[in-house]
Amino acid sequence: MTGVEEARRVLADGGLVVYPTETAYGIGCDALNQDAVETVYEAKQRPRKKGLTVICSSLKQVENHASLTGPERRLVERLMPGPLTLVVEPKEHVPGNLNESFAFRVSSSELCRDLASDFPVVGTSANISGHETSYSVGEISGELLDEADAALDRGGLEPSPTSTVAEITDGDIQVHRSGPVSGSDMEEVLR
Repeated sequence: MTGVEEARRVLADGGLVVYPTETAYGIGCDALNQDAVETVYEAKQRPRKKGLTVICSSLKQVENHASLTGPERRLVERLMPGPLTLVVEPKEHVPGNLNESFAFRVSSSELCRDLASDFPVVGTSANISGHETSYSVGEISGELLDEADAALDRGGLEPSPTSTVAEITDGDIQVHRSGPVSGSDMEEVLR
């Protein structure tokens, strides 16, 4: 069983780590390392047109890598850490193969925030693209586990809903994936 410090070293060296999030097991890498991001796509057999989301440790970290508008910043301040993924404009240094935009959340999992303390970490589910979500390391396919350089096994997780994915376009909130945070929750914050 890998410890968090060791997992952070693996990520810093460009490796892939399997880790528990607040909803399911994920597989990630340093989101700013273009080669490592490519390795995640390959390991998951994920189409490139389906971008990857990232986990950030704090609003400060988000602002280092994304250009937030006032309303976007308010959503982060009021609804994160929490089950909301926000799609925003990336800064120029963010790898283009990550996503057309910068889709991030500040996780409610302390372990995830610890992993992302030095840089944003890719936060995609630890499964081959299109396969079932994994709630324990034992449920992850051997094919994918073989691609990981480390695994943080914290036992079985209670399945819970994936995060809401939303974007503010021309002042309107667009919900791309429904989840625990509703459009009206976000509208209330922005009133």
